[in-house]
This record gives sequence, C-alpha cells and structure tokens, in this order.
Amino acid sequence: MKFKTAFPLMISIFLLTGCWGAQNIDHLVYVDSIGVDYKDDHFIVYVQLFSFTGLAKVETGGTQEKTSVVVGKATGETFNIATDKLYTSIQRRVSWGHAKSIVFTKRALKKAVLQDVLDVLNRYNEIRHTIWVYATDEPLKKLFETTPFLHTTPYYSLLSNPEEIFKQSSFIRPIRLNLFIADINEASKTARLPYLNITTRNWEENNKEKSMLNLKGICFVDHYELQKCIDRSKLLGIRWLEKKISRTPIYVKKGNKVVASINVLNPNSKISYQIKGNTPVFNIEVSGSGSVLELREKLTETQLIRLAQKAVEDEIRSLYKLGIKYDIDILNLSEVMYRKNSEDWKKFSENGKIPLTDENLKKIKVEISIDTSGKEKLR
Repeated sequence: MKFKTAFPLMISIFLLTGCWGAQNIDHLVYVDSIGVDYKDDHFIVYVQLFSFTGLAKVETGGTQEKTSVVVGKATGETFNIATDKLYTSIQRRVSWGHAKSIVFTKRALKKAVLQDVLDVLNRYNEIRHTIWVYATDEPLKKLFETTPFLHTTPYYSLLSNPEEIFKQSSFIRPIRLNLFIADINEASKTARLPYLNITTRNWEENNKEKSMLNLKGICFVDHYELQKCIDRSKLLGIRWLEKKISRTPIYVKKGNKVVASINVLNPNSKISYQIKGNTPVFNIEVSGSGSVLELREKLTETQLIRLAQKAVEDEIRSLYKLGIKYDIDILNLSEVMYRKNSEDWKKFSENGKIPLTDENLKKIKVEISIDTSGKEKLR
C-alpha cells in the first residue's frame, strides 16, 4: 500500500523540469535601445546595453553607482545580418526582450530599410511591439553614449521612458512601434516621429558641460518615406490637435512682448469638413481651461482670454501654412475626411492625400477659460 502511494510521487519528481535552463540576470547582457543607420546599401546597426544590477540598487534605495554604457556596432547587407554579427564578439548571451526603443537616422527612413527592419521585428518573438520609435540626425554612437545626469541608468532616459516628461510638458507625443506601423500603413495618414538631437546648452555636471538628449522636433513620414524633419519652434500648433495632452503652456503676447503665461490642462479639439462647390473646407474647434502662472502686465480676464485664444489660433494657422509650404499634411486633414466619409476622400485625394491650399482651412474657433489665477486675483 505504501509503495502504491509513493510510486506516483517518485515519478512526478522525475518529471519536474525545475529551473535548470534558467539564466542569472547578471550572466546576460540586455539591449536597451537599437539604432538603425543606412549607408552605401548596407545597414549599420547600433545597440545600447545596460545592466540590471545598478537599476536594482536604485529601486531598492541602495547607493547609486556610476552608470556604465556599452555601445555595439555591426554592418550587414540586411538588418538581420548586421545584428547577427554582434554575437561573434559580445561574449555573453544577449537578451532583446527588455529593449525599450529603436532610433532611425534620417537616411534610414526610406521604404526598403523600414520594411526590412519591421519584417525582422515582426518575426522575432523577443522584441515587443510597444518599444518607442525615434528619428535623429546625430551619430548613433554619440546618441547612445549620452546618458542622464546624476549617473542615472539609461533605463530612465528620454529614449526609454518618455511618458512622464510628456505628462508634465505635453508637446511632442512619443509613439510606440505598433502605432507607428499602423500610421505608415494608413493610406490617408502622415506619421509623426519624435526627432532627437544632443544639446550641451542647458546643463552642467561637476562644472562641465553635460550632453543631454533633446526633443528637437518631429519627422513626418508618408508611405514609408521621410518627408521632412521640422524643429519644434515651428510646430507649436500641433499640440492643440493631439490627443490626451495633459498640460501645455501658452505664452500670451501683446505685439512681440510676452505679457502672461497660462497653463492649459487637457485641451480638446475637433476637426470637421464640408464641401463648398467642388472644394473640401475644414473647420477646427479647440477648447480648454487653464491657470495663470505669470502676469507681467495688468490685464482683465476678458483681455487675457482674448489674447490667449488668438495665440492658439495663430499657432494652428501658422502650422497649416507650414504644411502647405513643404507639401505635408501636418494636421492630418486627409485622415479626418477618410474617417468621416471614405467616398469623399476617394473623390478628392491624390495618392492618399487631399491637395491643400490656403482655401481649404477656413474657421478656427478657440475657447479658453481660466479656472484659477493663483493667490493673485484677476479683475
């Protein structure tokens, strides 16, 4: 009887696989970011490696160690050949499952390159489709060697965790790989990629200039091809048409002089269109509420609201004209028509986009309210 009871238990012990194939985390190297360049018909792939050891110490309140960054580089006829070449000299098993971002140089933003890279990423099961996607014109080696200040691990850099920055100062929306793929495959839509550069103008560390990653602007991609990368100073109007903008400022001007600052929270926008004659005409509505952070000149609430609303309207109209100049549907008006009435879109579109002129954007209606002006009251 005892044997009958013990026999199944003995068999079950032998069938258990346990963790015999597991790897200790310090025996692996982890890819944090992937960089893709393209030159002379060859892919140039960079990887930024990081260690979980330092990250674990920070998370548990331990002493923060100086961050060590390792950058690998390999060249190949295809994206996969280039990444395979990294294995020959890396000397440890590589984990791609913790990759947080992929960065394309401007010259790599072309159809043949994007299709090859995305095909590999779609087939390889370790890399997630939720990694962040960026564009840059900086040398990728230099970009990956630029780490946050205070010896912080790259895990907390702009490349790996852009969402917290966007919540505090909403302007250029970060985009994940799956959404970028959806956008570039959408016939009516112009995809937007955050455009990174390196700046040394704002920060010092230990009395030395500190190189930091910077959101320089946006690169616009249509049908897998780069159209143009534009600096953020020319793109102020784009934030009023983005979704889930948490907090963004208006610097209210009288003439060329800033007279007030207003923080607008959770603005909403709506784009509609109608056909007038044989021309589609678009109208934009923006609404939001905010708080006054700075008032440099005595203004009534009515005056301040009027100036703020004019500033928003001017930013949107200026952005639209910039799109006409570069032949880019920056506001994605073509997608609006496609979503609302695909038959109208087919009638007016050329190669998936509505040809836009000054006549296509008519009314811009802005409604801004002020909820609070802090301890100082407005008249």
